[in-house]
Formats: sequence, structure tokens, C-alpha cells
Amino acid sequence: MPPARDAGAAPAGLSSLTRLIPYAAKHRRRYASALGLVLTSTLLAVASPALVKRAMDAVESGTGGRALGLLAAALAAAGVARAFLVFRGRYGLIAASRMIENDLRAELFAKLLRLPARFFDENSSGDIASRVINDVEGVRMVAGIALMMVVSSGFLFVLSLGSMFLIDHRLTLLALAPLLLVSACTWLLTGRIYAQSETVQERLSDISTIAQENFSGARVIRAFTRETAENARFEGSARAYLEANLSLSWTRGVTWGLMTLLIEATMGVTLLAGGRGLIAGTLSKGDFVAFTAYQFMLAWPVIAMGWVITIIQRGAACMDRLSTLLDEAESFAPVGEGPAAPGAIEFRGLTFRYAPERRPALEGLSLSIAAGERVAVVGRTGAGKSTLVQLLLGLYPAPPGTVLLGGVDVNDWPRQALRETLSSVSQDVFLFSDTLASNIAFGAAQPVSPPDVMEAAEASRLAADLPAFPAGIEQVVGERGITLSGGQKQRAAIARALIRRAPVLLLDDALSSVDVHTERDILERLERWMEGRTCLIVTHRFSVVSRVDRIVVLDEGRLVEQGTHAELLAKGGLYARLAQRQRLEEALESQ
Repeated sequence: MPPARDAGAAPAGLSSLTRLIPYAAKHRRRYASALGLVLTSTLLAVASPALVKRAMDAVESGTGGRALGLLAAALAAAGVARAFLVFRGRYGLIAASRMIENDLRAELFAKLLRLPARFFDENSSGDIASRVINDVEGVRMVAGIALMMVVSSGFLFVLSLGSMFLIDHRLTLLALAPLLLVSACTWLLTGRIYAQSETVQERLSDISTIAQENFSGARVIRAFTRETAENARFEGSARAYLEANLSLSWTRGVTWGLMTLLIEATMGVTLLAGGRGLIAGTLSKGDFVAFTAYQFMLAWPVIAMGWVITIIQRGAACMDRLSTLLDEAESFAPVGEGPAAPGAIEFRGLTFRYAPERRPALEGLSLSIAAGERVAVVGRTGAGKSTLVQLLLGLYPAPPGTVLLGGVDVNDWPRQALRETLSSVSQDVFLFSDTLASNIAFGAAQPVSPPDVMEAAEASRLAADLPAFPAGIEQVVGERGITLSGGQKQRAAIARALIRRAPVLLLDDALSSVDVHTERDILERLERWMEGRTCLIVTHRFSVVSRVDRIVVLDEGRLVEQGTHAELLAKGGLYARLAQRQRLEEALESQ
């Protein structure tokens, strides 16, 4: 998050809005056209008081007649033209800002897809969603309505002020004095508005995070009867958001109040000084009416300034939050193709920490897996088994030269080639809110046919459950596959991994949610799919290990044993103790 700023400081955060320039440059023709229309409409607005002045002067001099009719027609024509120009100019600017919004949101989404897993470990999904949705909207307001108001109001201010000087420069200077006070007061409040706008966006992110967690974890919340506690947590976050908004509204109210007060004072000065000019005959009625009209026009940019400043400050705060995301270091992604024979896996003296202050998840681990070999990794919870899989997948950057695939450092693999070479099933299965068929086909590197999808479903034994679904393989499974059981989700994930037909298969506790009989059936079906492929199988179930070539045992991040099932049992080490404990647990469960 950007650092907090002093409430009375100048709006240093406005510099963040310069990042919008490249986006605006893409639509410069649309902007130029729209701004040209806005400026022309403003010019017509400034011409109206001049026409009224001429009409009043003509009436006062007794030479009205035909000239009065022409002036009235000119006023009407200017009004019609201005209405059209305002419509076209406003539409053009808002359309351009919407295009920038779309470009920025698309870039943010693409950026998120390239960020390392560590970023998502450290940032909540609710906060990320708030940035992509709410913060982008705040920036769009700057690129659209705020820009239009700055340009039109600024041009209107300059033209109105110039016209007032032409009528009576002394009266203009008197009228300007209160407006200078308005500008000074507004500037002093801009830093406070920025800081409060930033706080509002952060509190909104907190609400998004809590809401997202509660929607995703609705079943867990109900299972543990935590509805009251979660409701209180949400209300606390909503209260903090309300208080932040009220604080910002108070500052806005002060700004508007000061502007209203000083503008009324300006009108009073004009009435007093201008009235004396009328009485003395130094100011005509037409001049007085035109001057007053220009002064009202001058008041509008000053009034709008408070609203526009709030939009700009909020947009700057939003852009600051987006900049922290856009500037995040991406996963290194070289381009090209991977090795011709990518099946061999090697870990060389691997020591890895998820964070510098944490203990090593893996320490001094060396292991070679030949192409086509099936290796199971077992050990206690927290031994570092899943970390091996995540480093192979490139989800976390491994120390250089410590993780090799096909003899090449995983860090040097082009990411697309790496993903096509590896096919994995993780412990935490994620399914999209789509059909089962689409979720399975999602794993394919190339388009697949319905028979291919069914073949993968058969291999994972998911096909056996399809008759229970009204739409069969086309059944929509809901967000994160919420309508499926844990075992069904795992089998769908296995089918998704198999359909890729990658040379390396990584199974990270992929059968933990299925019963022993289903597990045995799935393993028998997987035999054909694993043939000729390098397989790394992380498991807590020792029934799986009978089908592998070698077993690797990890303990506290270190490789402590390796061998076949029979060899490790004969050693009587950690593997034998874990196997004995699991047999006892299974015996107790069967009673």
C-alpha cells in the first residue's frame, strides 16, 4: 500500500495520474475531437451574455426593432448548437474514459496472471478484486468527467474573466478577491481529501475481502455456527467504511461551504460596486447585466472545482493502489521451447524458504528421478512434500541450479513450455463455475473432442458418477465445484490433468478424498496413462506406493530415506513407523 500522507500536505499523489498518459495517447484522436467540441460549446456559452448586453444597449438607446429580433434568433441558435456540442463532446470524453478503463482493467488482469504465487499468498482476493473493479472505476472518473470539467471550467473561467476585464477592470479586481481566498482554502484541503480518499478505498477493500471469504466459506461458517461472529466482523468493517466516508464527506462539506460563502460575498461586492457605477453613469445597464452573467459563469468553475478535486484526489489514491500492483515483479518467463527430452527431474542441494524469516521448507535436498520413473514422496505433514511439486511447476522461484527438468534449470524454462510438459493435481482442487466437460477440457493444451473428455473421465472414475447428474458430463458444478463431493472434485481434477497427456505427471495428495476401494480402482485405471511418463506422487496413503518404482521419505525438509516399499519396511525407520501407524488407524476405522 502507498504510505499515508500528512492531511495538510500538498497532493503529492497526483503524480501517479501521469501513468494514464500512455493510455490516453491511444485514444488521442477521440480526446482531441471531444475536447474541441467541449471548448466550442464553452465559447458559445460565453457569447450569450455579450448578445444580451447588445440587446439591452439597443433597447436603452431606443434602436431595438429589427436588431432585437436578430439578437434573439442568434441566442436561440447558439443555444441549440451548444446543446448538440455538449452532447457530442461529453459522449466522446466518457467513451474515451470507458476505453481507458477497459484497457487498464485488461492490463491488470493480464498482470495478475503473470504474478508469482507469493503475491497471492500475501494479498487477499477481496483486496485484489477491489483494485481491479473499484479502483479502476475511480481512475476512469478522472479520465472522463473530471477531465471534461477541468477543461470546460478552466476555459469558461478564462473567457469569463477576460470578458469581465473588458467591461470594467476595477470591478473585476474587487470581485476576484474572495475567489482567491476560495482557491487558497481549497488547496489547503486537497492533501486531506487525498488521504481520506485513500482510506475510503482501503476500507472498501476490507469489505470486499470479508464478503468474498464469507461467500466462499458459507458452508464452513454454518458448520461451526459462526454466522453471528462473521456478521459482527462484517458490520465492523462496514462501520469503518462508513466512518471513512463520513470523514471525507465532512471535508467535502467544508470545501463546498467555503466556496458558497465566498461566492456569495463576491456577488455582494459586485452588487454594491456595480450599483454605484450604474447610479454614477459609469456603467451601462447592459454592461452590468453582462458582468453579472459572467460572474455567475465564473462562479460555476469555482464551485465545480471542489467536486472535481475530490474526484481527482480519489482517482490519484486509486491509481497509487493500482501502481503497486502494476509494479509488482513478475515471474521470470523466458521464451522459446523446452528440452527435447524433458522427463528427467533433478533436485541439487535444494534449500528453500517461503519467506526469509521462516524456517526452510526444504533443506539440502538432492534427488534424481529418471525419465519414465514413478516416484512416491511420503512423510509427515509439513515435511516439504508439496513444496517439491510447487517448485517444479515454477509457482515459486527456486534457487538457481537447484531444480532441473530435462537437465535444464526450471527457472530457465519458457513458462508455456513448462506448463505443457507438466500436468498436475493439487491438494486444493479448484473447479470453475462451468460444466464438468469444460473443466476437464480446461487442462488440454490443444482443443479436444467429447470422446477425449469422456476417456479422461473414465480413467479418473468420474464417469461412474455421471448418471447421478441431470445433465451428465454437461452438468454445471457451481463456483469452485461446490455442488460436487470432495472425491468427485478430485476425480474431475485428475481427469483434467490426464487429458493434457504431458510427459510428466505430478499428483499432490490427489486421492485423499476418495475411499480405499475407489482409490484402488483409479490407480488401476491410471496404469495405462502413467506408462512411459515420469510420475511424482505425493501421498499420505501407503496403498499408493506399491505401484511406484521408488519411495522417497522426507522429514522436516530433508530426505531421510529412499528405496522400495519392502526395503524401507525392512529398515525399520521413519517409513516403517508411518506405515505401521496407518495400518493401525485403518484397523480402528474398520471396527
